[in-house]
Amino acid sequence: MNIQKMLRQMCEKDLNDTDIKAICKSRGFPVKEATSRDIFENFFISTIGINEALKSLTYEEVVFLHLLNKINTEVDIEYFERLYGSAKSDGKYYYGTSTQRYKETFKKVKNNLVRKGVLIIREQEARAYHTTTKMDRWEFRFPPEFGDFLPPVAKASEFEKAGNFKKQVLRNKLLEIIGEDQKPSPISNKKHFALTIKDGDLYIGDEKFKASRLLKWQRACWHASVKTDGLTHSDDMDPIEVVIYALSQLKEHEWLPAVNLAVMLKIFTGKTTDYPYEHICKMGWEWGCLIKVMADKKTYYRLPNDPLEGMTTSSPEQYLQIEPNGTVTLDLMIIPYTALEVLTSVAIIDIYNFNLRGTSSLIKIGNAPISVLNESVFEWLKNNSSDFRTAIEVAEKRWGKQIIHEGLMIAQVKDLSLKVQIEKKYAGSKSFVSLLNDYIAFTYDLLPEVQKLVDASGHVIKKARYK
Repeated sequence: MNIQKMLRQMCEKDLNDTDIKAICKSRGFPVKEATSRDIFENFFISTIGINEALKSLTYEEVVFLHLLNKINTEVDIEYFERLYGSAKSDGKYYYGTSTQRYKETFKKVKNNLVRKGVLIIREQEARAYHTTTKMDRWEFRFPPEFGDFLPPVAKASEFEKAGNFKKQVLRNKLLEIIGEDQKPSPISNKKHFALTIKDGDLYIGDEKFKASRLLKWQRACWHASVKTDGLTHSDDMDPIEVVIYALSQLKEHEWLPAVNLAVMLKIFTGKTTDYPYEHICKMGWEWGCLIKVMADKKTYYRLPNDPLEGMTTSSPEQYLQIEPNGTVTLDLMIIPYTALEVLTSVAIIDIYNFNLRGTSSLIKIGNAPISVLNESVFEWLKNNSSDFRTAIEVAEKRWGKQIIHEGLMIAQVKDLSLKVQIEKKYAGSKSFVSLLNDYIAFTYDLLPEVQKLVDASGHVIKKARYK
């Protein structure tokens, strides 16, 4: 439901005078002005006193509000079981009503959160033919306007240390393309992230290479090595995502021991199971997703400031070499991943002497987005490679005009049976396409074969040229 409507209903109907007095006291609202429900509504959604109210909560309550802020939707009373428990969790009223199970839970929500002025509460309308209790009809929402005032979710320590970061994990994955040995991957479907070259394009799995795709592979390895599948359900928040969220809250020089994730993992996932938080963090470090540091015989973790190694400042002449034949050799040992992404989008890629080689492609350059054309490595190619400079200059002249394909043949086939015969012959070919109505298109190299097929069928070819 719209949060403004929830707030309006709460202030008009669902809060009694005692609730309003408690909220005014917690948030520091002037009681006289708040006697008007309309004025109270404006006070509530303002940021007056929200900082103090949030600081008065327990650590577990702060963690829970972080969760509500992240999911940004209304929840029912059952959702609070992960924070306050219920009669059901104690083994009592296992088959009882919602009122029996959550009566005490509701009291805690009302006193600790609603009356503190940090949570919106609303009773949904009873629907005909629906046998829900009043307890089932309550729903709650944390206003997103309060999110910036939430105290830190992570109990951090501060160290001015660089930490230990396995930045070579991504580099080793990249070297897979030239046959370098790889660390055994825990991913069951390894082809999903395999590096290959197809038709002059560098692929990772079934997608063209992007630096972000490398990070997805890295994250997938972390997930597969932890194996928390048996501890979660489909509607739970993934434990690794919880760890990442917690570490993303850290400021510069702040670090977090794995044990400090225990409460957050239980509340965010809704499980009473003790997650192997030490193992989760250790595997995150093993796969280059986390940095760790040792202090007082204790291990602390944080996210890397730059997961792509921070090598984007390398100058192109350090990782690119212009060959006498006009091609460009890419040094896979040091090339920044973002620069590689740019180069693969404007060049035909192949392997030469255990490195990648790029040849200028007029078609790729012409189709490249503006963001690629503005990259410094693209400008370097234009200034230092005659082949790329020529292709770029031709593309610049043609930009704004429609380029279909160089060497493309268009044919009109009026005989339906002949057209079907040709389509079957070249089904699945990347050099042939069937167009609307009576037309087909194919690359120039297929012309002799098409002519032979047409002649064999007894038809006559008429040629037309554009002058």
